[in-house]
Amino acid sequence: MTDLITALPSGLVPPMKEIEGNERPAVRIETPEIVIPVLVRKETRDIYMQDGENEYVGEADFYRYFEVRTAFDGGDIDDYAGILAHYWKQLREAFYGSYAFQADLDFDHRLTGHILAVKDAFRKPGQTAPPDGIARWDAVKRAFWTVIDSALEEMKMTRSELPEYFNAEYMLELAKTKLTADKIETLKTLLEMVSFDMLHNGRNWSELFRNE
Repeated sequence: MTDLITALPSGLVPPMKEIEGNERPAVRIETPEIVIPVLVRKETRDIYMQDGENEYVGEADFYRYFEVRTAFDGGDIDDYAGILAHYWKQLREAFYGSYAFQADLDFDHRLTGHILAVKDAFRKPGQTAPPDGIARWDAVKRAFWTVIDSALEEMKMTRSELPEYFNAEYMLELAKTKLTADKIETLKTLLEMVSFDMLHNGRNWSELFRNE
């Protein structure tokens, strides 16, 4: 039986279309290929009748996932962990995407994060720890929000008063009327350090705001 996850790995940008169904997917053989469902997530939704009245019927489970097709060269389809271990190279290659897809991610400074996420999602047999890049990115995010929370405390504000998405320029503009010149300069320096670390990890600003 396929394993379930709660969310896609941080930084992953799937190059293929997501599939949704009301049955938990399973590995299957479609000669000469094997079809492997991966990154399976379960959602429970309320169901309503649509015969003129929105009458509540109950709850139902739905599954969202991706499928990778590759040449079948062995493996027990009932041993999901074994299949992932046997076909880890093919799974990585499928999720890395085409050269054109990777070029687009590279242009947006997202390629490094995507590759690290793919490697974390489809690990080599025996690999138990996430790649160092994932831990580095988590540290960058923590540093960013530490800087923001510290500045908000100085300005007597909370995160709830900020927009859903903002950038360094917004924070510095906000600080102009609430912080002294030296504290603004400190905030600017700290945000520049975070920006440098972010680019070094191949991430973009919007990824700092993902709930992961």
